[in-house]
Amino acid sequence: MKKKILALLLFCLMHFSAQADVDHYFSTIKQDPNALYAFFNAMPKGGELHYHLAGGAYPEVMLDLAAAQPYCLNDSNMTVTRNKQCTAAALSTNDALYERYVQAWSLKNFAATNETAEEHFFASFYKFKPVVSNNEAALLADVLKRADAQNEQYMEILVTPDNAQSASFAPIIKGKKTNQEKLAALEKSKAFNDNIQYTLTQGRNSLAQSRVLLGCDKNPKAEGCGVTVRFQYYILRQLPSDAFFAMAVNAFSVAQGSPDFVGINLVQQEDVPSALKPYKKQMQVLDFLHQRYPSVHISLHAGELSPTAVAPENLRFHIHDAITLGHAERIGHGVDIAYEDNAEALVQMMAQKRIAVEVNLTSNDWLLNVKGAAHPLQYYLAHQVPVVLSTDDEGLLRTNLTQEYVRATLEQQLEYQQLKTITQNAIQYSFLPLDEKARLQQQLKDKLTQFEAGYADK
Repeated sequence: MKKKILALLLFCLMHFSAQADVDHYFSTIKQDPNALYAFFNAMPKGGELHYHLAGGAYPEVMLDLAAAQPYCLNDSNMTVTRNKQCTAAALSTNDALYERYVQAWSLKNFAATNETAEEHFFASFYKFKPVVSNNEAALLADVLKRADAQNEQYMEILVTPDNAQSASFAPIIKGKKTNQEKLAALEKSKAFNDNIQYTLTQGRNSLAQSRVLLGCDKNPKAEGCGVTVRFQYYILRQLPSDAFFAMAVNAFSVAQGSPDFVGINLVQQEDVPSALKPYKKQMQVLDFLHQRYPSVHISLHAGELSPTAVAPENLRFHIHDAITLGHAERIGHGVDIAYEDNAEALVQMMAQKRIAVEVNLTSNDWLLNVKGAAHPLQYYLAHQVPVVLSTDDEGLLRTNLTQEYVRATLEQQLEYQQLKTITQNAIQYSFLPLDEKARLQQQLKDKLTQFEAGYADK
């Protein structure tokens, strides 16, 4: 018994010594962006809970796929369309043209002239959408390799494997007055139910095909194969009401019907009239569907707003309603928290209910011009609200998760132990089943212990 106690005491001493060593080393590099990048790149990270596959893929990857497939290029508006009569092979030999497409499909070298960074960002999706629609597995494989190279354990990725075809079923519910009538009409539709199954099948196939592309069957340790991945099905918030409802029903049905899909979300700009005007009604739709599908997890983009982008009244309730009406278990962005009615009571509720905030520092800087002291990350932390760091759209924004940790250190003055908690939060507040969550939590804990031991006496 005494030996066991001594062994435990020795382990505790070594553990606390390793923490002290890594904290000391971190204190010597926290003003050095290069040293920080090397440190965080090697650090085991929980992963990403806020990641759009369409914007996560780097344009270079999409362009290489387009060059090898039958796509037509439109050099005037920098769009691409799939066509068996065309080839984009010229991209491989024309460096100047290639660079123009990279810049058109991302924020690389962006300088505001006739459009803002936000306008350029959202316009980019329509330019490369056909490549994403036809190459989901290949893009997923590339994303997983990049995550693995940064020692990430888990990713929750936003997708619509049916390419939002669920929205096309709006005519089925035209004229229906209540949500119950709309739901009943969709549930009776064979074509709509077929679309649900198609979505499930496409999602499962994308995951399987990505593992084939990575070579996981032959070598389970191949890059990308060690990252656990699940999907969220996203709903387009700028759709007309019936199309929004149909897409939302598809989302909830898919998330309930497959272990590959762990939740639902809303996407698109929050600060435009087509998203602002129906906001409360959309939250009421989510409230209704939550009653019908209570086991489905919900994470919502909410409060991705700045005081210069919208009228003051639109800053007062989005996060609150996403939680109280939309039943959000996590909030994406949450940038306008200080402008919400009764903000102090709201963050206290978020802390009490453990509603995590998915913080995207680079995205908020580029698209909302919110950064540094103006960013609410420290406000959330001061009120004990759990947070995670994510990239949002790493390819479009030209960032990665490692860089987000560097930015959190340099701009938000976070310390190592805070960032260690944040990276553990990525597993803790994931929508994974409890057994899988526990497995990844232990895996991350072991890797962090080994990582910290490497800084002894540095």
